[in-house]
Amino acid sequence: MEIERIAVLFGVAGICGISEVVTGHINRTYIVTAESGRYVLQSLNHSVFPRPEAVMSNIAQVAAAFADQNDVRVPHFLTCNGRNFAESDGDIWRMYAFCEDSARGGELRRTGYAYGTFIRVMSCSGAQIQQVIDGFHNYDRYYARLTAVCTDIPPELTALRERLSRSFEGVPVRVIHGDAKTDNVIVGEPCTILDLDTVMLGAAALDYGDMVRSVCTHGVDAEAVRELTEGFRAGLGVLLTDAEKASLFSGILWVTGELALRYLTDYYSEERYFVGKTREQCLKRSRELLGQLGGFLEAEQDIRRIIEK
Repeated sequence: MEIERIAVLFGVAGICGISEVVTGHINRTYIVTAESGRYVLQSLNHSVFPRPEAVMSNIAQVAAAFADQNDVRVPHFLTCNGRNFAESDGDIWRMYAFCEDSARGGELRRTGYAYGTFIRVMSCSGAQIQQVIDGFHNYDRYYARLTAVCTDIPPELTALRERLSRSFEGVPVRVIHGDAKTDNVIVGEPCTILDLDTVMLGAAALDYGDMVRSVCTHGVDAEAVRELTEGFRAGLGVLLTDAEKASLFSGILWVTGELALRYLTDYYSEERYFVGKTREQCLKRSRELLGQLGGFLEAEQDIRRIIEK
């Protein structure tokens, strides 16, 4: 089997079984069971990540930065010929040990702590992180892409563009996770942060906003926001500037509106970023995100009070 041949490139022998994970949006992912344990084997989607070696270079730097961290960790990637990836038939593959006896999600305070710790550790690491997706988390760029395929732009997304135009002025650019939904943290001893492909430069508010967005899918949950925020602050320590603190609520609006733009663009386009999603699913998701956006705007003062406290 071809997938088994790729796993062997990483030195994994005695393979007992391989199963595909079909829930991901972007990359092909498999669970490999071998005599030595379970592993995640994954290819990188070239259409989304046109510079896969840069992605893996970023991941190697993140792994080095977290090598001595005890309470938060990142996956341990296996090597092939001294690199943390293998090439096969033009594809880039990587493999890491499956995190056993834990489940994604869980205690929100610890999830917030993990992402806060990530930003703090990377800020002190001296890592030279490369931008692997041009215009990632660029609201204006996603807005322009939608206008190129659709003339009926939801007015709330246009209003949000105007509101956010100066939100991050004077805010430091840091190394952020870039896809900081709560599902990307396995809460355990220690916590493990997954899905490092989108580690790039950006505002800390974007990671904060993505956390909050991901737990408020059925309306604004003030207690969940409070737990995430308390954990995030604890993980960051005293890192954030006053301007960054003031920008945190804008981060919630930004990532929610940005995702709505991206799903709408996929609905109107032939080629889709979110592979495996039908046009109808993309439209449904964009409407859900617009509903979320409205909820956050209505709860703005309550959320700002939580952030301030």
